[in-house]
Amino acid sequence: MENSETELQEQKQRNLLSSIKEFRVPWKEFLSPNLLFLLVWMSFLLYTFIWAPAAQPSDPGFGDFSIEYAKTNPVEWNLFMLVGVWALLYAVILLIENRERFIPAWPFVLASFAFGMYGLMPYFAIRGVKRKDPKTKKTWFTKIVDSRILGIILAALALALVLFGIIAASIGGGWSVYADSFLNVRFIQVMTIDFAFLTLFYPIVIWSDMKRRNWENIKLFSLFCVPLFGGLLYLVLRPRLPEK
Repeated sequence: MENSETELQEQKQRNLLSSIKEFRVPWKEFLSPNLLFLLVWMSFLLYTFIWAPAAQPSDPGFGDFSIEYAKTNPVEWNLFMLVGVWALLYAVILLIENRERFIPAWPFVLASFAFGMYGLMPYFAIRGVKRKDPKTKKTWFTKIVDSRILGIILAALALALVLFGIIAASIGGGWSVYADSFLNVRFIQVMTIDFAFLTLFYPIVIWSDMKRRNWENIKLFSLFCVPLFGGLLYLVLRPRLPEK
């Protein structure tokens, strides 16, 4: 009888130890890219509405970034325009990816023109798996966003903006004006952080597009990761989309 009870206790201990060994925190799921995008997006929102400088009636808005504004605040105006260029850079890749996913990218691409990375991060968090039978036939719209000419136009536009910003800021003391605005104006600070996120996440989009084109070259990818200019170079050099 005693032996039977001892064996039963030993069996319970073995079962307990086995359960402990088998228990694993699902780190792979917890740290999945989709969830990380969601966490970054939520953190961005919290910062904007809780920790960023309080909005003031005198703060600039979307409608204030005219040519006249560029004369007195060249860096801020330039940054505003470059955020729009970034939205275009994402659009010409994500609107091609739109054919491959169950969740369409175009609503989030449209949102990015108003809200930057605020509008895109939810897409990266929920876009999910690719279709087993993606649409591969090129439409006229696909040919436009896939064209090298469009890449050259975007590159020329971005380079012109950067050059204008550098010259105007150097002549008119725009950097000191921008630095003061960054510290005290919510719109400028959030726009700067948005620009940084757009720059940071673009290599993910590039690598996905390189795989789509069977152009998985690590050395070239490293070059394309150079902020802004690398992305522009990619759109100029990328091979045409294969049509299966």
